[in-house]
Amino acid sequence: MRFITTFLFGILLVGCATHRTGVSKHDLFDDIKVDQMVDNNVSDAILQKTVVCLNARRETRTVNGTTNITVNWITNAIVTVLTNQTLLISTNYLVTGMTNLAPPAPVFSAADGPVTGTEDASAVVDSSPPLYITNSVPSITTNLTVSIARNQSATVSPIQTSANSQYVRTWNNQITTLSNNVSISLMTNQIVTMETNQVLNYLTNFTVVPITNVNITPVRQLQHEYFLYTELLAPPDFTLQTGESLVLLVDGARYGFSPGQSGTAFVGRKGFSSALYRVNPEVLVAIANAREVRLRLKGINGVIERTMSASSRQRFHDYLLKFFSAETRGASELSAIHTGSNR
Repeated sequence: MRFITTFLFGILLVGCATHRTGVSKHDLFDDIKVDQMVDNNVSDAILQKTVVCLNARRETRTVNGTTNITVNWITNAIVTVLTNQTLLISTNYLVTGMTNLAPPAPVFSAADGPVTGTEDASAVVDSSPPLYITNSVPSITTNLTVSIARNQSATVSPIQTSANSQYVRTWNNQITTLSNNVSISLMTNQIVTMETNQVLNYLTNFTVVPITNVNITPVRQLQHEYFLYTELLAPPDFTLQTGESLVLLVDGARYGFSPGQSGTAFVGRKGFSSALYRVNPEVLVAIANAREVRLRLKGINGVIERTMSASSRQRFHDYLLKFFSAETRGASELSAIHTGSNR
């Protein structure tokens, strides 16, 4: 009798044997509806010292808001002025030197003056040598000429303005000296040209910028968040590690999860160590349709590994069919659940 009592007490103690289909409740404080599995033991063995339960959990909240996008176009005209200025200075300097030798002066005799060549030679009785005039009176002539020319022009167009300014100055200097029948001329010619070209280009750039205004209009929508909820009855020295502490192998595909926070108050089952892991809804569907699911809980000093039984996976399947209504999931997800149930 004592053995039977202890056996029945052990079955009730290990838990994970009641409320296997799940519960649904609404948190009025946070306005969140919670649909959750409970007591889903991954193993069918009885009298377990270490109990691991893996449950699915969905939190649904109402979101009042939708987005209306309004696009406005704004045009900015930017005018850019480009200035090109060219300064040109040129100098031409010319020096010319000339030497002219004048012909000899007429011949004069010492007595009667110059011989013209018309008299008879016998008439010339003076035996003194003839005299030549070889040194004329020195003379210097100077000529200086300065000329200035200035020219300015401009052109105007819708996109360009041009201006031209030209300045030309010319110096012409000539000096001539005559001495001893030699004429020496020195001529200086210098031309200085200054020319300025200025071009203004007008460039207009039109920039079109779209401005997007997002307007929030109140409307009722449902937002879902999905979790895996673990219940663990482990040895006293087992403590979950920080970071990735839950690893699943679903038909060979690996999924690693770290603990996440719930959007509402979360209270685990008394006597069990509980943890929440935020997951995608596809993970829950994969577990429900899998042929083999293995899990590992990582602790600081060790690990706990289990293989989900067929009945535990079936409870995932039943939970999804019960709480995942067609209005709150896509048609592909619903088809995937029913396909798994027909395998």
